[in-house]
Amino acid sequence: MPTTRDYEYLLECENVIGVDYDERADSVTVYVSQKVPPDELDPEDEVKTRIKDIDGVDINVEVVDCGYGEERTGFDALSVLEPKPDAAEDRQDRHRPVPAGVSEINAESSAATAGPYPARVEDTSAATWSDDAEDGDLVRLSNNHVYARSNAAELGEPIVQPSPQDGGELDEDEIGELLGYVPIDDGVLVDVAARSVNRDDESTTAFELEESWPTAIRRGDYDDLQGETLTKSGRTTGVTSAELESTNASVRVNFGGEHGPVLFRDQLIAGYMSEGGDSGSAVFSADGELVGLLFGGSSQQTILNKINNVEAEFGVELLTDEPESDGESDGNGDLVDEEIPIYTTSFDRTLEFEFVDAELEPIAITLDEPPRSGESVPVTVTVLATDAGEYWLEVNDDRQTFSIEDLEGATNEAIEGEVTATVSVPADEGEGLDIQLQGGRVRRS
Repeated sequence: MPTTRDYEYLLECENVIGVDYDERADSVTVYVSQKVPPDELDPEDEVKTRIKDIDGVDINVEVVDCGYGEERTGFDALSVLEPKPDAAEDRQDRHRPVPAGVSEINAESSAATAGPYPARVEDTSAATWSDDAEDGDLVRLSNNHVYARSNAAELGEPIVQPSPQDGGELDEDEIGELLGYVPIDDGVLVDVAARSVNRDDESTTAFELEESWPTAIRRGDYDDLQGETLTKSGRTTGVTSAELESTNASVRVNFGGEHGPVLFRDQLIAGYMSEGGDSGSAVFSADGELVGLLFGGSSQQTILNKINNVEAEFGVELLTDEPESDGESDGNGDLVDEEIPIYTTSFDRTLEFEFVDAELEPIAITLDEPPRSGESVPVTVTVLATDAGEYWLEVNDDRQTFSIEDLEGATNEAIEGEVTATVSVPADEGEGLDIQLQGGRVRRS
């Protein structure tokens, strides 16, 4: 089955700045800086011709105009345009505590947006982190090009709220220091950085959105969101919403200076809901689930990092609220966080399975919520069967029977089924999480 990366060669074509392959619809969406009649393009720049010439197949192709009206090499990173538009009402003000969605940026930059808080550092080896950053620290996130000046900043540089363009001054408005970032480079999945925090100066809310948001953190099944409405809170355009258009896009984004256009993979593309200065905005689904981190776009589209990629690439875990404190003081009047280890994508995993016949095959094991040490966590096991019938599956000591009735959702003449069970997470963070599977067809005598 093709993937978006199989169609990245289309980025060589004139005006093409993004491409997405939708496996469900078996279609390709091509994002162009401007639409040009086919008879005005060289043959190698006409995307439908390129696809047929290379792949030898007819495939549904949609060409989407990004509204630039001229040839461009990429979307805009939405804090590097000069001059920035004015901030939405009250978002240029000094806020203490700081909510997501207000003006904030590196003291040597112009204007952008404070992103989601809290995030907990889980693995400082995953990206570029200051020696002052430690696993377990709480941080606020925004984009690399917001906090780290597109790789140019030194770790420890000050971040101000509000941004300098909105009147922020270093002596009075410093809110934290640059602690870490994922370097911007071709093929990267995220544009993210983190700053230090004083918990008394931070709010877990997003400006002018529901106080309960985020209600959860989206860690998978992004294809299921296609066509749904997403909402963000940002410095320039405030609270805006748009429909999610693409869920696995490869795009080029311009950061100016020495970078030029940079290739980002596995991105979400929504309709227009942002302008310059909105970079760093947290983006939510209709029920308040944190879905993405906004970093680029055009007058017609908005580009978002998937929030699970932000966690995995940066070595952090997004939380829906601050961890509780145990009431003990560190001697400086601040409460010490209670040590509650949470395993993320980096925890040790041991999987063992033994299926008694070849008619059932495991293809995925998904943890349905963050696994907390010493507790039980639901898991979903996805299997493929050769035909309809009754099967059994044992997940550790939990045995269940289930039926697959028809061929709906079949792939390559195999039938997909799911079983939900629970597994116990070790109390010791150093231990691996063991999941043992056994299964097969139910035989009736």
